[in-house]
Amino acid sequence: MAKRLFWPVLGLLFAFAASAEAAVDLVTLPTREGTQLTIYNSEDITMVREHRLLTVKEGVNRIQFSWANTLIDPTSIEFRILDKQDKVDLVDTTFPAGRNEALQWNIKSQMAGKIPVEIRYFTSGITWAADYVGVANEDETKLNVTGYVRVTNSSGEVYDNAQTRMVVGNINLVEKIADLARRPPPGPPKTPVSVVTAAPMAKSERRAALSFAIDAAEMSAVKKEAPKEVVKQGLSEYFLFTIEGREDIKDKEPKRLVALKAAEVPLECLYKLTDRDGGQGFTKFYRFKNVKLLDEKGKEKKLSAMENLGLSPLPNGMVRLYSEYKNKDLAYVGGTETKYVPIGDRVEVNVGPDKQTTNVVVRQYKRRLDDQFVLYYDLTDYDETFFYEEELVSGKPVDAKVELERQFEANVVLWGPGEQPKDWDSKSEGAYVDLHQVPGRVERVDQNHVKYFLDLKPGKKQLVNYKVTYKRLKQGPELNPERKREPL
Repeated sequence: MAKRLFWPVLGLLFAFAASAEAAVDLVTLPTREGTQLTIYNSEDITMVREHRLLTVKEGVNRIQFSWANTLIDPTSIEFRILDKQDKVDLVDTTFPAGRNEALQWNIKSQMAGKIPVEIRYFTSGITWAADYVGVANEDETKLNVTGYVRVTNSSGEVYDNAQTRMVVGNINLVEKIADLARRPPPGPPKTPVSVVTAAPMAKSERRAALSFAIDAAEMSAVKKEAPKEVVKQGLSEYFLFTIEGREDIKDKEPKRLVALKAAEVPLECLYKLTDRDGGQGFTKFYRFKNVKLLDEKGKEKKLSAMENLGLSPLPNGMVRLYSEYKNKDLAYVGGTETKYVPIGDRVEVNVGPDKQTTNVVVRQYKRRLDDQFVLYYDLTDYDETFFYEEELVSGKPVDAKVELERQFEANVVLWGPGEQPKDWDSKSEGAYVDLHQVPGRVERVDQNHVKYFLDLKPGKKQLVNYKVTYKRLKQGPELNPERKREPL
């Protein structure tokens, strides 16, 4: 009799279990409401925070999450319910049999409707690089600086509507995220909690994640019509740059974002001379500092973080500088790869030998070759001016007499103290050396050398400024290679 009663009851239990199983639908996650990428270049690691509105019904809801063909670290995946925690609970996390690239969250809800959730994890394959473009005004006193961040996504995942944050600073990881991404998934957690991590993160990883945790409100969508702004924030040994606004960061499609746009940055022109390169001419440098911009009265300008300097270090990157002419055309003057620039430090770019090229005239001339042919050539006349500043200091305890001799690469026309020489405005080739403001005696030694003489006081610095203009005639290529006949 007992056996006859047991089997029907057992059958009813199986039927009930099967019915409950069928009532629970397996659904995929809805599209993202917003994404935040925090990119650590030093270790090829990016912390991703996804904000989604999840539609639940009363009872148990199964939510599936997959990371197939991506570099997501499955050991770092976290799921958080941001609202209605008293009515919605994450029961557990399971991993479907035979599937190494997916998991399932089982959520029990006492209500039907939408709830905000956050999914957080680490991925690799996303990097950023900074570069800067500066345009100097005509008199080289101000510089308009635009900073860019180029984000390259090779993670295998498309991150739409994403806010981008870059971290300057080094972190130490126990294991590389790219290696963790290829591991089989871990087992389910033992204790059901509202915030579930698939497996414990490395200590340094959890510290990095918690260091940059933000409220859920920060993940809300940013109005598209609002102007973008950079938020700069120092955290411990790191520095965090947040570009306001959201962009789609697509896989294998680099995205260039504007991170800085500062106008009228004070620009200094610096001239250096060294014997390491022969000491024959000065090299010109553009220099600007990473300091807050000031108005005409010397007070700090009230500018946004995107429009100002000196609020944070500048990430390392390529700096390219241009000079603007009166007609607004640009000329490239130089560039350099700069390292991390602390607040108050300077960026210095070599823009080449200090010279000015003026009075350029190009004309044709013809030369008789023989009794039959005439050849045509280009002839270019131009002036090339170099500016020199020499600093002399005497370490002697008494007055010292100094004699300096300089060599020039063409026939010298010298303007010493006194009136301008008669042949100063000549069109002839040569080195026109202007030393008329140099204190003391000046003399021409021979066709290529000039001397000047100074009396130096003990420990007193003496600056000598002068310029040299080379008037040159340059013959261009032959313009009549066919050697056409021309009547003589």
